[in-house]
Amino acid sequence: MAQPNLVADDLAALGITLGGELAEEAEAAEAEPDLFEVLPENWQAVETFQRCSRQWRFAGMGGATGLEVPAILSVIALYQLAPKEQLERLDQVQLIERGALSVMNEPRN
Repeated sequence: MAQPNLVADDLAALGITLGGELAEEAEAAEAEPDLFEVLPENWQAVETFQRCSRQWRFAGMGGATGLEVPAILSVIALYQLAPKEQLERLDQVQLIERGALSVMNEPRN
């Protein structure tokens, strides 16, 4: 069963329809997300990153500036890793963070 498009439903209730590029963007947003493979050795870093998903720092209208490092460290501590492994996990999460920031802060037209 398809998920309801709440934005489109709200707009329709107001008598607004999207056309052109906006309609294409809305349709693309509803499409199934891209799937990608995560190597087994990176899986725990991806899990850690996902668990930090609500810990972004924002600079006003400037967008995201990064994850809160104390929050990352708190999540990593839950894994009870050796200190060297904790540093490796932090490095991995920060690499993922950099990639996410490059996408999140891309200029939008």
